Amino acid sequence: MKKMILLTVCSVMLVGCAMVEQIGPVHVKIHDSEDGTIKEVAEHIEDTKELYDSVVVAADSTLVVSYKVKHLHRFQMKEIEKKMKIFLEEKYPDKEIVLSSDYKIFLELYDFSDKWAADSMNEKEAMDEIAKIINLKKEMT
Repeated sequence: MKKMILLTVCSVMLVGCAMVEQIGPVHVKIHDSEDGTIKEVAEHIEDTKELYDSVVVAADSTLVVSYKVKHLHRFQMKEIEKKMKIFLEEKYPDKEIVLSSDYKIFLELYDFSDKWAADSMNEKEAMDEIAKIINLKKEMT
């Protein structure tokens, strides 16, 4: 009986851990001139061993980056964000940098990227949507 209970508990824990969804890196550029920016940020995120998923949106003067931190590195989130912020501010001093590890912001940016890829919004609507996401991020802090 104890073995059966232990087996059930282990099965439930394994299934619960398997439900973490990895979407994959998503990169959105509002203007074609932002192509180099997107590539550099994406490469830096891929090289950072603590991160495993990201959404990067580059617009006129704004760079919005949302990322997921690997589970074992969650205790170092402040340090990871500080490193990312320093890198981005040094690399792009003329851009407003918005950086978030919050899952809600990640999902909002991912939904935005789907809408942008489907051509269901124009450039002005896209900038308004980005502004809403940035305001949401500012409200959360």
